[in-house]
Amino acid sequence: MFNLDPIIETYNKEVDDLPILHKNCGGGKARNASGLVYENLTLRTCEMLGLDARKNDYKRSMIVNGKYLKNLQVDKHVYKDNVLKKLVEDKTYLDACYLKRCVQDFMELEQSPDVPDDVEYAIFAGQNACGKDPLVYYPGYFEKYTGKKINIFFVNPQKKRNSKRPIYDAQFRSDFELDMVEYTRFIQWLSN
Repeated sequence: MFNLDPIIETYNKEVDDLPILHKNCGGGKARNASGLVYENLTLRTCEMLGLDARKNDYKRSMIVNGKYLKNLQVDKHVYKDNVLKKLVEDKTYLDACYLKRCVQDFMELEQSPDVPDDVEYAIFAGQNACGKDPLVYYPGYFEKYTGKKINIFFVNPQKKRNSKRPIYDAQFRSDFELDMVEYTRFIQWLSN
């Protein structure tokens, strides 16, 4: 098994630094940094597994009315032996709007001539900020039209977001520890 300690220590340090960033630089900087915590965790996990997690790895859309886009992407495009295997969207809090946008991005990527047919999809998030219906509907919609599942991982022990308990408030730090069972499930998904 891999030594997860350095990855977990870095995650914890990044989360621990958020209250200071919020106090000194404001909410916008803290919100941006909190999102990067999960992107960085995905990146470091992939590196540990010998995978290449790329950002800004743009893909072409399918052609519609003679036109196509050249800017399709999600947070991490994960390659093994230089072959795209996984697409991962990272979020601190997954709300219904982010989920809907993510499903649309995944659907466009699924139709891209640049994306292999066997690519798998996941959302890696700290907490769930969705209602029950959108959390069932949007992944189900994706599966209905693609035949594929979206794997969703909520990796904090406090699974449901409480807007009065933000990640950048030190008194709620324990809400943002890593749930090692869920994080290990994500590692196993990446490894397959």
